[in-house]
Amino acid sequence: MSKRTIIVPLDGSAFSRQIVPQLCRICDPAADTLVLLHVAEPVESIIGAPPRPMSVAWSTPMYNSAWDIEYAQHPIYASQIEQSERSALEQEFAGDRQMLEALGFKVMVEVRFGDPASEIVAAARQHGADLIALATHGRTGLRQLLMGSVAERVLRRAPLPVLVMRPFNVELPG
Repeated sequence: MSKRTIIVPLDGSAFSRQIVPQLCRICDPAADTLVLLHVAEPVESIIGAPPRPMSVAWSTPMYNSAWDIEYAQHPIYASQIEQSERSALEQEFAGDRQMLEALGFKVMVEVRFGDPASEIVAAARQHGADLIALATHGRTGLRQLLMGSVAERVLRRAPLPVLVMRPFNVELPG
C-alpha cells in the first residue's frame, strides 16, 4: 500500500466541501494524506497617507484625517493582516479537519494568498502530491468565459492527475 498526498482546494463554501464525502468513499484513510487548501485574495498594507508639506504661509493641516495620522504612526503591514487571516481561515477548517481525522485520515490545513489556480498547482508541487481533487460549478460558454474557471486553469497547468467533481445534493459525513 503506497502513501498518497491529495490536495483538496476548498473556498469555505458548502459547495466546495461536497468533494470531501466523495474522497471519503474512494480514499484509504490509512494510506492517504489530505491537504485542505484555501487560497485567499492577496492583502495590502494599511499605511496612512504621507503628510503634506508645511510652511508658514500654509495653514491647512498636514494630514487629511485622524486615520491618516493613526496609520502613519502605527501602520498595519500586509504580513500582519495575512497572519490574522491565515489564523481565522485555519480555524474555519478545524471542523473539517477533525471529522476527517476521526475517519482515520492524516490531514493538513494550508492557507495561501494569490491566484487560486497558480497556488493550487504550486502547493501540489511543493507537497509532491499525487492528486488534486476539487469541486467545480461546471459553467460553460459565456458564463465560464466571463467568470473564469479555477478548475479549468488547474486542469491545464497541473503536472499530475486532477479529479474534478460537479456536486449536486451531497450530504457531508459526520
